Amino acid sequence: MTRFILLPLAVFALFSFFTGKAAADCDVICTDGETCIAAGLYPYVPDTDAFADAICNAWTSAGHTEKLYLIADESVWDGGYGSDPAYINGSGTQVPIDVFVYDAMYLNYWEPLTTPIPASQISDPSDFVSYALNALAQPSGDMLALPMLGCTNIMFYINGDKPMDGVATLPDFLSVNPAGVYISPVPFGRSGAMINMAGKTTIGVNYMVKGYLDSGSWPSMTSLDPTIIASMADLSETASYYNALTGAIPPLPDVEDQYIRAGYFSQGYGRTSIGFSESMSQMSDTTRSRLTLRAFPWSNRTGVANMFYADVVGVNSNSSYLSGGGTLPFALANLMTEAAVVQAAIAPLPNELSYLFPARESVLGNLAGMDPLYAQMQTILNGTTSELVAMPTTDRTSFHSFGGQVQQAVMSGFSGHCDLESPTFIGSDTQAATVCPSVCSTSGGWVGSWTNVAPPAWPGYSACGCNQCTQSSPLGSTVAPAAISTPVAQRN
Repeated sequence: MTRFILLPLAVFALFSFFTGKAAADCDVICTDGETCIAAGLYPYVPDTDAFADAICNAWTSAGHTEKLYLIADESVWDGGYGSDPAYINGSGTQVPIDVFVYDAMYLNYWEPLTTPIPASQISDPSDFVSYALNALAQPSGDMLALPMLGCTNIMFYINGDKPMDGVATLPDFLSVNPAGVYISPVPFGRSGAMINMAGKTTIGVNYMVKGYLDSGSWPSMTSLDPTIIASMADLSETASYYNALTGAIPPLPDVEDQYIRAGYFSQGYGRTSIGFSESMSQMSDTTRSRLTLRAFPWSNRTGVANMFYADVVGVNSNSSYLSGGGTLPFALANLMTEAAVVQAAIAPLPNELSYLFPARESVLGNLAGMDPLYAQMQTILNGTTSELVAMPTTDRTSFHSFGGQVQQAVMSGFSGHCDLESPTFIGSDTQAATVCPSVCSTSGGWVGSWTNVAPPAWPGYSACGCNQCTQSSPLGSTVAPAAISTPVAQRN
């Protein structure tokens, strides 16, 4: 549903200039011999077209005559997690991506590969959020990269949940959200937590943040701390094996996979969903009107910093436009992070807000005046000291491997039951007692629970509750959809 928001006239005049169809095409690939500069956009946002339009319009409006090519294909540029900043142009030549948006969790990797933006090329640096400015600014005023977006792990829950209001530490969260509330990919009704730690990078960073906040220093990456692993296993048990650790969740129409938990939460499943602010873009207006937003507490201690991620714009040291003292890449990086451009990308009128977290204070303030959810996001930012998440490594490959070790350790430490799909559709207790013992025979035995209700089970499927988690998805390789009968369920 499109949301229309009344803006003060001055704000509308400022930002409507950058909205709508781009004045020039910035999706036409560069070719050999052209004066053409390329920028890689961060691909994991609700609407990359909004960013492309805002940047393209601003580039043309600023009077730049050079052709701009914006790359929004994650197979070419994935935000810096594994990609190198180069692409094959329209002439078949590999050339640098001159400017690119990357996740600053790999700041230490990208710093030696990028050229700092001179202070003289930066518009209003004091407007950048403090956690990013503190990490990126140099004593000279130059910056390693320019912040565009930020994010932190947020607990979403329904207004009036007093126990959730009282959560201040991870032990508090575990007490309010006990283990084993559900064992399916999706919980039944408003119960249980939903959190995504399925990716190797995600779970690796979570491990590091947890250790850093508890001890005040980054944990070693050469050996795993069993205390941190145990805490993360406890956290995963407030969700389910599939929801937290494998991501095997039934899809939802019109909801992007990365926001699937928010989509189910919006439909009435789960007591709380943990994710980034932009996941609210996948929720209904009714759900958003009832939300409380709180920063998720990774630490056992109170009074610790709130850890923010940032998507930042870096200038490729290999850009040919830097030769001879050229400044065009600096101008592009600065334009991409100007307040008006960032706001136009986050809130392209009259489209629905993306709920992305801007890395400029002025933009966050403007959006807080437009929507009370942004006011809650502003409270999260300003409620405590904030720090940038930047992993203490210069090796992306090794960190990914480390994340895999964390993943396997947490999975091994998971103590709970798991659903496994039955080879025949179950419609009664009698049928379950016949089918489930065999289904669970190599998974620790049947615990007596079963379901045929979607979404806890896949539509048209039924599942048995087994004592051990033995596969990454509840779906068996030979299971075929059954005709859907009147659904009933029994659950532990």
